[in-house]
Amino acid sequence: MSSGFACLEIPTPIVSWLVNGKFHRLIGAVLLAFAFLNASAADKITITINGKAISAYRTADLEGAKKEAAAAHKPIAWIASAKKVLTESGTISRADGRGATFHAFYALRDKAVLVFEDAFEENHKVLPLVDAALHTPDPHYTPPKVIFLNPDATEVLAKVEFEPDFVKRAHALADALDQVKGKMNSAPDAAKK
Repeated sequence: MSSGFACLEIPTPIVSWLVNGKFHRLIGAVLLAFAFLNASAADKITITINGKAISAYRTADLEGAKKEAAAAHKPIAWIASAKKVLTESGTISRADGRGATFHAFYALRDKAVLVFEDAFEENHKVLPLVDAALHTPDPHYTPPKVIFLNPDATEVLAKVEFEPDFVKRAHALADALDQVKGKMNSAPDAAKK
């Protein structure tokens, strides 16, 4: 008498492969690879300065930065520096590139949408408008350097060169923000004409 269920007979080598874990490891590796590829393009980098978590887009996710900047009516602050700085510690008042990078992140954290460029690995591989601004007037600039862009990333609004002196650097960042504010406030007037 039949129970009404069909019995599927699976060959022994396949059963052995499924049961001993090789199949699970293969599926796990494939899922991990997809997760890594997806995360690396969209994740922001985050550093903590003075107890504040500060996030920045990677250059590969410029579209995300542009969308956020447009929605928040903020400029984009493109910070080109050494990637290794992101894993180091220090203060914003240091007189080196690390201090200047931390200073830019901290000072601009709520005034702009931040984008981080590895100035060494991504040199000449980024948005041409930004690349030209980074290398003008000095084609061999000293990182960090900050390039302010409009929310569409189609216009350079201001630049801040590396400055080792904390007070001068603070003034340079503040002056650049004033330039950006003036240009962004006058942009709607220009569009109306």
